Amino acid sequence: MQRLLAAIAAVVLLLAIYLYVWTRRAGRDEPKFTTEAERVIAFARVEAQTLESAAIDSTHFLLGLLHIPIPAITRFIPLEWHDSIRQEIRDHVSGGAIVSYRDDLPFTDDARLVLVAAAREAKGLSSLQIGAEHLLLGLLHSEKSLAALILRERGLRLEALRAAYGGWEE
Repeated sequence: MQRLLAAIAAVVLLLAIYLYVWTRRAGRDEPKFTTEAERVIAFARVEAQTLESAAIDSTHFLLGLLHIPIPAITRFIPLEWHDSIRQEIRDHVSGGAIVSYRDDLPFTDDARLVLVAAAREAKGLSSLQIGAEHLLLGLLHSEKSLAALILRERGLRLEALRAAYGGWEE
């Protein structure tokens, strides 16, 4: 009888371990970014190359967001603002780097901080993936980036956007 109970306990323990490992592995297979966020990043790369920038920075992410006309973005960056935002960025961003098409165009430190902040925002908003709206929130984390300044000039504030997207959870 004791052997039978020990065998059952061992099987239950093995099943529990198997389920734990399987659920952890399943979570890793999930894509980190939504399709819209991946498109923002792809358009940011194109914008960086168009502006002859040697790297992708936060202004390129902002330009990338303008290519994604989803309600989560156009609600806060209306289509009427797009041309003026593009022009303001072109007036301040001087290219000059001779950049041919590259799949491996690097991110600036500022752009990496936007991605990290976007990941934190997604987690704080209980999202399983980083979406375009999280990239927008990530842009507002910077105190001095041109993208953040452009958004703030138009009245966008981090706390207000967080609340509009559903609130923050620790």
